[in-house]
Amino acid sequence: MQDTALAGLPRLVRVADEVRLRGQTLVAIAAAVALFWLMSWLLDQPVDAVRTALNLAIAAAVAAVPATVVSGRRLREGLAHTMPPPRLSVHETRAQSRERRTRLSGVLALAVVLLLVFDRAAAGEGRMAGLVAGLFAVVGAVDWREARRWEAAERSRQSLLYVLVRPNALVAPFGVTEVFEVPRLETDREAGRVEAGYPA
Repeated sequence: MQDTALAGLPRLVRVADEVRLRGQTLVAIAAAVALFWLMSWLLDQPVDAVRTALNLAIAAAVAAVPATVVSGRRLREGLAHTMPPPRLSVHETRAQSRERRTRLSGVLALAVVLLLVFDRAAAGEGRMAGLVAGLFAVVGAVDWREARRWEAAERSRQSLLYVLVRPNALVAPFGVTEVFEVPRLETDREAGRVEAGYPA
């Protein structure tokens, strides 16, 4: 098929890789926000440590329960109803993956910068930084842990597990979604090939 035709098809990505990198991105942004707040505090900028810490704790507590529940449900229902990949889909290449995740990181970083600018303009004294860091850190950590569970499921089932990403989407759905299973080939394992889930 021509590249233009393939570009319009949904792409298959490894669930474990997608969830792990999504979690790493969120945790990295949370760490960057925390570092920004710390630098502001060290430079005697108008920040309120108590209110920031309180907002961080509230955001983390509020996000922890739904993130954990959704993560468990996503894993449980995804593994219970796996199916073969649809015919009208293609595997995402490494180059496509890097481009998509770079755009996702850029969009999230821009959104966070705008929130921090609003916090500064509204004399929020760093409270928005606490909310963002708490929310992103918890959701990212839950995703990171979920990725290890997907990898364990792949090992136990001797298969590779995928989700579909729409052609113009930046990330796979956060909620429960269909999971597609492809058995690992015994010949590939015996030959020592590393199946990363992304064609070269």
